[in-house]
Amino acid sequence: MGDHLETTDDQGNNQDQFSISDGTSHRYSPFTEEFSELLSLMSTKTMLSLMSTQQKNLADALWIAENFGGKPLPGQLKEVYPKREYYELVLMMEHQRQWEEKQRYCQAAKNC
Repeated sequence: MGDHLETTDDQGNNQDQFSISDGTSHRYSPFTEEFSELLSLMSTKTMLSLMSTQQKNLADALWIAENFGGKPLPGQLKEVYPKREYYELVLMMEHQRQWEEKQRYCQAAKNC
């Protein structure tokens, strides 16, 4: 009954070959906590100076999407998240992307 779940060595080795991801997106990037702490201590103005226009637009779009279309009613003002949280989120995503890119490069070069 459980035979259909078992794979041979050849089938198991092909699993990596056919996967959509090399698994780096599921790994914990180093210094995430430190980077997060750095962002929490950083001024919003400094944060914005580190972001590209596309990153700022993404953060703004996420903020609008989650905060009543950017136009909350007066009674909803307590529920609006600060834009700064979205700037931090986008910078954390960029940190993760750069780490994954480095990992892929190191795996390809096999020298890191």
